[in-house]
Amino acid sequence: MTPTEIRPLPNAADKAALKAIATRIIQTCPSLQDTAHEVARDLLKKYGITDLDPDRVYFHRFDASQSSSKAFTGWEHAKATPTSSMTLTQLVIHRFRVADQDNADLLDVYAGFYTAGPNAGTFDETNEVRLHGNEVLKDFWSIDFCSLYTDRLTAFWNDSGTDFRTLAKCSFLGKAVEARDKRQLSDEDFQFITTAVIGPITWPVNLQLLQARHPCSDSVRTLDVDQYTSTHILRFIAPKGRQIVYLPGEADAFQVLETATDMHYWMLLRMNKEDARQTFMAHFSLADRQDIAENISDIMNRLVSTWGKYDHHLINPKNQAITGDAFNWLGDSTKDAMFTEARLSLTSDGDLRKKLWIGYLSAGVKVFGPMAVVGWPVALPVIGASIANLGLNIDQAVNGNTAEERKAGILGAVLSGIDVLFNLLVIKGPGALEDIGAEVNAAEAKEMAELMEANAPKPAAAVTGEASLIEELTPTLPETRQSPMVPDHWQANELLEGETPGAGPGKFQGIFQVNANPSTAIMMDDLAYYVRYESDLNGTGHWAIIDPENPHSFRDSIPVRLNEEGKWQIVSRNGLKGGGKTPATAGTSTAREPNRAPTVPLPASEYDVPPQLKPQLEDGAAGSDDDALRDAYDSLDDFDAHRDFKAIRKRLYRDAIRFYADLNLPERPPIPQLNPNATAEEIIEKIFDHARGLVIGESHDGIGSKQWLIDNMALLARRNVKTLYMEHLLTDFHQAALDSFGQTGVMSKELERYLKVLDTGNMTDPLERDTFLGLVKEAGKQGIHVQAIDCMASYRLNGMDIVPDQERFIDETARQKMMNYFARSIIRTDQAVRGAHKWVALMGNSHSNTFEGVAGVSELEEGIGIRVEDVAEGTSHGIEVDPGKILPMGNDIFDRTALVRGDLRLQVETPWIAQSMTEIEALLSHQGMYTLKLQPGMTFLVHRSRNNSIVRTLIQNDGGRYYIERPNWPSVSGKRYGGIKALLQGLDAMGLKLAGWSKPL
Repeated sequence: MTPTEIRPLPNAADKAALKAIATRIIQTCPSLQDTAHEVARDLLKKYGITDLDPDRVYFHRFDASQSSSKAFTGWEHAKATPTSSMTLTQLVIHRFRVADQDNADLLDVYAGFYTAGPNAGTFDETNEVRLHGNEVLKDFWSIDFCSLYTDRLTAFWNDSGTDFRTLAKCSFLGKAVEARDKRQLSDEDFQFITTAVIGPITWPVNLQLLQARHPCSDSVRTLDVDQYTSTHILRFIAPKGRQIVYLPGEADAFQVLETATDMHYWMLLRMNKEDARQTFMAHFSLADRQDIAENISDIMNRLVSTWGKYDHHLINPKNQAITGDAFNWLGDSTKDAMFTEARLSLTSDGDLRKKLWIGYLSAGVKVFGPMAVVGWPVALPVIGASIANLGLNIDQAVNGNTAEERKAGILGAVLSGIDVLFNLLVIKGPGALEDIGAEVNAAEAKEMAELMEANAPKPAAAVTGEASLIEELTPTLPETRQSPMVPDHWQANELLEGETPGAGPGKFQGIFQVNANPSTAIMMDDLAYYVRYESDLNGTGHWAIIDPENPHSFRDSIPVRLNEEGKWQIVSRNGLKGGGKTPATAGTSTAREPNRAPTVPLPASEYDVPPQLKPQLEDGAAGSDDDALRDAYDSLDDFDAHRDFKAIRKRLYRDAIRFYADLNLPERPPIPQLNPNATAEEIIEKIFDHARGLVIGESHDGIGSKQWLIDNMALLARRNVKTLYMEHLLTDFHQAALDSFGQTGVMSKELERYLKVLDTGNMTDPLERDTFLGLVKEAGKQGIHVQAIDCMASYRLNGMDIVPDQERFIDETARQKMMNYFARSIIRTDQAVRGAHKWVALMGNSHSNTFEGVAGVSELEEGIGIRVEDVAEGTSHGIEVDPGKILPMGNDIFDRTALVRGDLRLQVETPWIAQSMTEIEALLSHQGMYTLKLQPGMTFLVHRSRNNSIVRTLIQNDGGRYYIERPNWPSVSGKRYGGIKALLQGLDAMGLKLAGWSKPL
């Protein structure tokens, strides 16, 4: 825009109104799965069952039974596999079989409701749900779920049909702008398709344009294959036979096909592989999906044979033109599809359309396939929701987040699209989009202030509904933050000198296009970095520096922008919910090396092994000489270093006992009140507002605790945390190497070997990222000193006898007393020698806070303890007051369990929660699913095979190159991979699916 050119700025009120429309539509759009879940939940409440999720209540049928006086129904099924299974939610949709109406009294005999899935093996009073099948059958007659859901559909389309087409138009235009921005559409293509369905566009867009009707040109057609017509794909016939296809809800919403042959080949690609076909089929009606699934071999054979003959009669044979407004057609077609699917999917009284119910959750029955899309409203992709993220399959419907959380995620994507569209001032030259930046912020701030003043209720009232959207748009002042660090290994392996970055205004200004993957890069501080464009929830998006070894990870990216001088700088953004990583924050330069000041060594502790004894005790300190450490063992040599060590160990124990006997605890700092969805930055800020120390308690095989610390180590450093105190590391055997590493950045081979053994023995992250080794390295990278808080005497307790008054007994908390007491002395010495400073500590959850009456390090050192729990995807409750957890304490003579509890509990989602074979069998609910099972020194790939058996395959290590031996998987068998993650990517390319985890690894 020239200085004299004046253009109107986007209308903030229009944007707020459109966001309110999107919020209302997404919240009210009926979902068959959610409506059935609601009915099933109410049915459980009717019978006094309030603690079970209907998606976790299974209705199993059996071909045999045994009477039982203990079972609620009077029958049990031992060593049995159900002949069919479905959840209570699914049973609401599909009803009982017709034959059950006449044999209701037999439902308790040959069927029943259980909390265990179909692979449990035994179904009796231990896992039954106290429901009678004949009573549930009667309830279904009175509920008439079919009419209930149909009425909701009718109400939705009567109330929201007009607004739906407005959002569909908004989504189309936004996706077209995005495709042009990515150069997937040329300027001519963009102009052609928008003119065909919208007409002339005046920028910036407004609500009136989106609500207006425009008769589309004759070039707009439907898409069909072998007589099956898509319900919401638009096809544009361009000059010279080119075709442009609009695919709502897909990552690449536009495809440009130059010839009919290209169109035919593209169809083949979309239909050939299951993943691509499943996404493509989301654009077709349920009945068509069913027919295509049943006849896919015949269809593919004919598509392939005709393509080879340049015969395209199966591709778009109807070639139906869309008349009238294209977005009216999208709305009407979507409405018809939803009603038709409801009629076909739902079982009305006395009618079971079993043909369409093609799968349950049990092994041995067909996968829940073409009907899976019914679980979510098929309308949502048309208005901007991503098909890939909708969770349109039964696994995610049953195992995913709550409906509210899923809708919140979809709403975020739609609102982001609205922001992108309304923040475009004008489309200029090729490849350049002019964003309005500060102009629109100032204009919106003024307009929003006027709107809020005009709309403010005269008596004060809570802001809800649409008003909250206006509040959301109020700009906030940016904070000034310390510069973060960009890891050295993130530098791009590209020579950009002599290359020319994008010069025109718009998204690609300052961006280098390189012939690599990733394909975009920047120069910042004379160094090259790969970048990607990330869409913001409430803005137009931003470029972000990415890790070239993990370019698709959303945990690791640092946002950047061009400053007024045309130089790239780091910018701030909000942290992730639930205690996730807080991304790097604003700054104009990047420090790449931490300030490695000389480390002042601590004086030796009285419990450290003396230097002259260490050579003889190195094996014992490393855990490989257990027999010699037993008090009952003596070599009978004149000199035995182990004998001296045992005396030190006994002295430490007695001192710890005396310490705890006379203990007067210091006053605890107040525990901060935190929102469950608090970001890591908020958690850390509140903790250190009240205390100088943060103690992380973990299960040693936990991934989430180490992940959280690694992800937020830079943030801790910016909050002036100087020291990481760690259990398992020994002051007398490891501290010198830790001090050297902190000063030079070079880790000794001995220390690295010990940390790797520690990770192997505790079965930490199989991807070798969120590990003890990774944690120490990240602390060093961020300039945080790592201090051991164990010594050999506190750590190697194997065979230590406690002999008061000559009577031998077992002190169950000896380890807790000795380690906690020793850690307290080290922390206090460290704070005295190096000056009082903020610190964080990582230790087992029986050390972090009081355990069985033994005060933990948090209580001893006036810190605040957070117990970190690994949980499955979609189940995290964020951070909250710790309710405690009963854990097994090993197979000792008492076979006991004990309660662990911190001040707060943080739940972190990780991929490898299921580890027992029972858990793994339940997790691998479908053929082709896999997970990893960890055992000391070994990692197994576990998958469900084509015959539904569970198969374990050892992942072998050939000098740091990982591989498996499975001859019937020729694409991966015997192939060496640089890491287990790369091996898993090879499995994904085969069509296997990681169970229980949908995020990038």
